[in-house]
Amino acid sequence: MGTLERLWHTAKSMVVGHAITIDEMFHRPVTVRYPEEKPPFERGSRSVPVLKVNEATGRLNCVSCGLCERSCPPGCIEIVQAVDESGRKKSWPESFHLDLSHCMVCNLCVEACPFDALEMADVVELSSYQVQDLRFDQDQLAELWKTSRSLRVADGQKL
Repeated sequence: MGTLERLWHTAKSMVVGHAITIDEMFHRPVTVRYPEEKPPFERGSRSVPVLKVNEATGRLNCVSCGLCERSCPPGCIEIVQAVDESGRKKSWPESFHLDLSHCMVCNLCVEACPFDALEMADVVELSSYQVQDLRFDQDQLAELWKTSRSLRVADGQKL
């Protein structure tokens, strides 16, 4: 490539770049002033897995089978199954903990759940300066489900 040809390409790229800049000066800005203005989130935006509550009975849909716990790559879900006085296992969790500081929002726990107990919520304002504030128990996850627009996405389909 000769000197004149390189000079031509340089001048051409400068003119094109400046033309784009001047064109953008006459468009309205797309900046969202975040705390005052909230950007629109599509229904089904994934943020945090939440526990569904059966509206008829008021109990969690979770039967503590542990499939979500086993399918979680970072291992951020911990389930302890409830046990009665005689030592028999019950079909609900005694405790369900989700460590959001480790969650990679992969949706694998939702896809693994055969009992429709987990959904992905669109809650985006869960940040904290304290890591321990990002550990949620079953009551907090159920409350997030009640107050968010959550959606079950399995096999790439919205259910």
